[in-house]
Amino acid sequence: MFVAFGCAKPPQDEIGATQAEMDRARQAQADTWASNEIKAAEEGMSAAQAEINAQNEKWIKNYDKAKELLAKAREDAAKAAEAAAANKEQARKDAEATIAAADTAVQAAEAALKVAPVTKDSKADLELYKTDLVTLKSTLEAARQSFGSEDYKKALESGNSVKDQATSIATQLEEAKAKRAGARR
Repeated sequence: MFVAFGCAKPPQDEIGATQAEMDRARQAQADTWASNEIKAAEEGMSAAQAEINAQNEKWIKNYDKAKELLAKAREDAAKAAEAAAANKEQARKDAEATIAAADTAVQAAEAALKVAPVTKDSKADLELYKTDLVTLKSTLEAARQSFGSEDYKKALESGNSVKDQATSIATQLEEAKAKRAGARR
């Protein structure tokens, strides 16, 4: 009986299966889209490896605890792969919606600029708004390119920035228009 325990071999099949699941999670970009989940899997894999190393140093080896740790790490890696796919898809949808909203906000700002009252006091401000809108269009195009290259986080960030700034411009122009209309009465 002692010979059987003393000759126990490290759980290579379990190590291979866990490593394959970890690789699948990394291919799903879990580092980006499910960082907490992949971290848990990596910590579990490290704990399992430490247990294997500890057992390798013993005269009577028992890899049961290592097998449990490997199973948990494999489960965590599978969760990381699933979470990464779901989170990436949600980010894609969010970025797509934000880019569309940003485009609408830019169009609204352009429309407001076209009908904005031009006075000697407002002429310089209107030119700044035109310049700002050109910059916003460029940033929006960069957001579309980020979206196309599946950098959804950057696309979302850029899209939100464009949307907020374009909305601010449109609001300011509408307020100026309303103020001017009120002054005429």
